[in-house]
Amino acid sequence: MRSHLLGILAAAAAFGLSPLQAHAGTFSISPLRVELSAAAQTGVLTIRNQEATPVVVQASTQLWEQAEGQERLSPTRDVLVSPAVFTIPANGSQIVRVALRRAPDGERELSYRLILTEVPQPVSPDFTGLSVALRLSLPVFVAPSAEAQPRLDWSATQGADGRLALEARNSGNAHARVLNFTVTPATGGAGGAIAQNTTAYILPGQSRTWTLDKNHNEATSNTDWQRLRVKGTTEAGDFEVETRLEGG
Repeated sequence: MRSHLLGILAAAAAFGLSPLQAHAGTFSISPLRVELSAAAQTGVLTIRNQEATPVVVQASTQLWEQAEGQERLSPTRDVLVSPAVFTIPANGSQIVRVALRRAPDGERELSYRLILTEVPQPVSPDFTGLSVALRLSLPVFVAPSAEAQPRLDWSATQGADGRLALEARNSGNAHARVLNFTVTPATGGAGGAIAQNTTAYILPGQSRTWTLDKNHNEATSNTDWQRLRVKGTTEAGDFEVETRLEGG
């Protein structure tokens, strides 16, 4: 069975693996994120094909926005990628350049996605396996002229079913990336902890909500959750905050 595993890389890149390098099957891409600015208007990536056969890839860019917790991509001419279509030889590599075609925003970071799509190749009539052509999506960030920092504000509400809705809102002017967190009652101990592993990007002015079941075991069901402590790790480092449950 022959399968180009760009799709596995797509999931890794889209949801927060290290921007240094990631491997899937016989492909590797480095870096996994492009950062542009007025001073650095071009970024360079290297795609390596370690298979014994060549692969054809199409590259494009999309404007990346978030609204009500949903990802939204739309066509853009703000960012140029070159080459747009290329063949990576067997056991070879390809340099891809991403160039900014507009001025950075004065106050807020801009966000885009570089989409790499494998072009399906003809298979022999006697082929009986599965040939999969998938996509890789990499974030492209453009720093604003002003100093840029994320700022996460945490809040929590309780639904009619007793579950917690924990929201992180980014009131800063640069993206945040939440890697993991633990929620505990502020007056309780670690026994009532609810752990969440995630790799979520939150763009400026946007939010992300996680639904947590505080009644999932005996240790958490009889605990006072009116005040919560959220402790975790983001791309910028560790954090610890307290918040009061709304609607509890």
